Amino acid sequence: MPTADKPFTSIVRAGLERACRDFTTRVEPLAFRRTLKMFWTRRHPLTVDFIHFHRSGSTYGTPRTPSVDIRVHFGIRVLNDDFIDTALNGPHSDPGTLRAGRYHLRFNAETGSTYDRCVDDLARFVVEQGEPWFERWSSVDALLQSASPLRPQDRESLRAARDGQSSAERVAASLKILGIKET
Repeated sequence: MPTADKPFTSIVRAGLERACRDFTTRVEPLAFRRTLKMFWTRRHPLTVDFIHFHRSGSTYGTPRTPSVDIRVHFGIRVLNDDFIDTALNGPHSDPGTLRAGRYHLRFNAETGSTYDRCVDDLARFVVEQGEPWFERWSSVDALLQSASPLRPQDRESLRAARDGQSSAERVAASLKILGIKET
């Protein structure tokens, strides 16, 4: 039950973690692994596909309701990139565009209302929106095109990596940013 000092924090945190665990099971067949709290990655020789969740309202203090509203972002990271963070360079689940009533990406963490629908729609969003986008940009040649979602400097980093001029330090930093452990 909520308390006066932390009304819904623990309930929302537990509900979000449960959704992340269940989502992980759903995207494992697509070769995505959970590598950070709200990041799932799929590694390629020179790039990494990633899915990132953001809980709407998470930057505004403690939750005022038990509602968990998840925004999904897709991205591609060039391992040879020197950018100090991830670039959310792919489609996302902005309510005004892609969701448009088709994807229900929220649930009540206290009652569990619409939880199953939310997890189902998170996985469906990846299959219907993410996978076609990742497929479109799955080749190095496609990513090097000017219409690519990569920033110009990312394309240069990818071109250098393709040509055998990858920086071990940059690759290690990229893996760390995405929570990927070397095996």
